[in-house]
Amino acid sequence: MTSLLLLATLFVAPALFGCAPESGTNPEPTADETTPDTTTEEPDSAINPPYRAATPEEAEKYPKVTNLPTLYINLDDGKRKRDITKEQYIPGTYTLVVEDGVGIYDEPLEIKGRGNYSWTFQQKPYTIKLGKKADLLGMGPARTWVLVTTYSDKTLMRNYLTLNLAVDIGLQYSVEAKYVDVYINGEYNGLYVLTEKIQIHDERVDINEYTEGLFEIEVDWRHNYDCEYCIKLNSGAHVMYKQAEAEDIGEERKKELYKEFRLFLTTVDKSMRKGYREFSKYIDIPSFVDWYIVNEFVKNFDSGFTTSCYCYIKNGKLYMGPPWDYDTCMGNQNVATCLYPDGYHVRYSPWFSMLMDDPVFFRKVRERWTELRNAGVFDKFLSDILEIPKTMIAQSEQKTHQLYKHKLKSRDLRGDLSLYTFEDEVDYLYNWVKKRIEWLDSEWKLN
Repeated sequence: MTSLLLLATLFVAPALFGCAPESGTNPEPTADETTPDTTTEEPDSAINPPYRAATPEEAEKYPKVTNLPTLYINLDDGKRKRDITKEQYIPGTYTLVVEDGVGIYDEPLEIKGRGNYSWTFQQKPYTIKLGKKADLLGMGPARTWVLVTTYSDKTLMRNYLTLNLAVDIGLQYSVEAKYVDVYINGEYNGLYVLTEKIQIHDERVDINEYTEGLFEIEVDWRHNYDCEYCIKLNSGAHVMYKQAEAEDIGEERKKELYKEFRLFLTTVDKSMRKGYREFSKYIDIPSFVDWYIVNEFVKNFDSGFTTSCYCYIKNGKLYMGPPWDYDTCMGNQNVATCLYPDGYHVRYSPWFSMLMDDPVFFRKVRERWTELRNAGVFDKFLSDILEIPKTMIAQSEQKTHQLYKHKLKSRDLRGDLSLYTFEDEVDYLYNWVKKRIEWLDSEWKLN
């Protein structure tokens, strides 16, 4: 039998990242015989929960298809993949194979679709809700998880790299992300990034839902200007209070909290025009600095407070994070100036346009960037762009691009600047990041 302990270091947890401390998204193709092999040392015989040894029948039915974990989802009542919608969960079972003959087998779940533009992809994103809490791939026990599609990113790495960068630098409550090969009703659906769902939870965003709040910043046109619990601030930031759910804390208490949060966020918003001494009373400086560095580094268009920008109130202060949604970052979208590795983008968003004009906050950004550069964080990020395709996703990349052959031919995001092979896309990403680091060094790195 295989060892969960050694398994976690070899297959499940990304070797390059740690956990965020408290401080601070068809038929199976025939495998090509030239598919790269991934060798590992032999683990010992211990198997720990939530995993168990498979029966011979389970092991035959649910093989581990690459060096990565394999997630099998089977829908109940004859439902097909095309029956999955964003509006309603449908029941099924899941099996997660972490090593040959070792995993979680035929446990209940519910699944529904998620996303806006990404829901139009052939490889769609999903939310899965397990029948009972499980610690999937070492990310902490929970019921609700997200399967992030890799469809729009020809390198398959942008979400994985960026989410784990936030974990690596210690940005509080950053979601962990692990690769999995996914089958639905026995048919291969490609390589996904399995992540924790951003939610109030003792293993996720650990705040008191009765007194504190989790928010998403998103422009109002993204939800058709219709949002019951939205807060529009003078800076231009548009903040949605979505957690906790009314069914959890009651509609009356949610309305009370909404009024309290609207007053607090209005005060925070005003304070950002008054200098460091004032706004530091209301915001957690380290989380704002780290969130800004991650998002400016990858130059993510949505991080300009367009969508998927999360923040939360804890212990009387506003924190930025957790980071989310990075499939079009690092030069993968021809919008605004985000295609190019030089220049700012997030700096011009409502809050950070004021914060970065403050000399004390700007100095803290420079100090933190220099600290992370000297620690080798971004050099490691750069080397991982070349290493991950060779050692981690080589087999899954071939299976995924064999299944979605037209994916590499897409021009949707970059037009005439698109590239059409996996190798060329990886080189493009590497060169973009290298130039981005050099440009940010010229702006931020202290001698």
